[in-house]
Amino acid sequence: MRTMYFIGVATGLSAIHAIFPRWAKLAGIGDAWLKGVDLPLGSPPEAYCEAVRQVRDDPDCWGALVTSHKTALYESACGLFSHFDDAAQTLGEVSCIVRRDGFLTGLATDTLTVGLALRDILAGEPFHGEVLIMGAGGAGVALSVHLRRCHKPARVILTDVSPGRIVVASEIAPAECMLVDAPEDHDRLIGELPPGALIVNATGTGKDRPGCPVTLSARIPAGSIAWDFNYHGDLNFLSIARALGARAVDGWDYFLHGWSQIMSRVFDFDLTPELFDAMRREAESGRA
Repeated sequence: MRTMYFIGVATGLSAIHAIFPRWAKLAGIGDAWLKGVDLPLGSPPEAYCEAVRQVRDDPDCWGALVTSHKTALYESACGLFSHFDDAAQTLGEVSCIVRRDGFLTGLATDTLTVGLALRDILAGEPFHGEVLIMGAGGAGVALSVHLRRCHKPARVILTDVSPGRIVVASEIAPAECMLVDAPEDHDRLIGELPPGALIVNATGTGKDRPGCPVTLSARIPAGSIAWDFNYHGDLNFLSIARALGARAVDGWDYFLHGWSQIMSRVFDFDLTPELFDAMRREAESGRA
């Protein structure tokens, strides 16, 4: 039986476990199954190496999806890979592992998948306003790269609480990278944005760890879009944004694009628009 690993924080809570068997059947890989590997945030390097070795040494494994640990896994376990694609090397992250004959290729798909999700949000229109991305992990950096490549935003601000992440992001992201200490810092930055801004929670708070990147005192500009990469959890950021009249968008479409794109690479099937539409319809009944 073909196996795909899922490396995350609390993988058992993901809706993918209900969706995966139905997607596998649609894609013609009905014998495939998914195996979760849970690692706490900030795990030691050896833990990431051990997770990658599980993927490498399992003869039934075809690859893996990585979430939450994309940059840490790249930094800790890069020596276990035979090859990285250009995006993985540029962004310093791995979101997809493809295993063939015991050799591993690390891919970074976030610039593609975050772009597909943003296209859905904007109905295909370009975005020219100001952007605040809270969280400079792999997904946040990838969004900043996509925006500069495919849109013409007036300004992109990327924040993080980690000085180390800000240093790394400053070398990669086409954005103003700012160190923050507390949600109140985000409140201030949001208050300085003009109407029609795009405000993104890429911090993982509300899913991988409790909390919210803003406070109840935040004042979101009129006509803004509040996008949370999370689709489950407390989603406090979206509750606050919605109460202030912003258009609140969760991470469901980002989740669907991310998983379908990575599954197609791991199992080497053609993800046509027609197949994705069928997978999207199938997923709705499995949404947690």
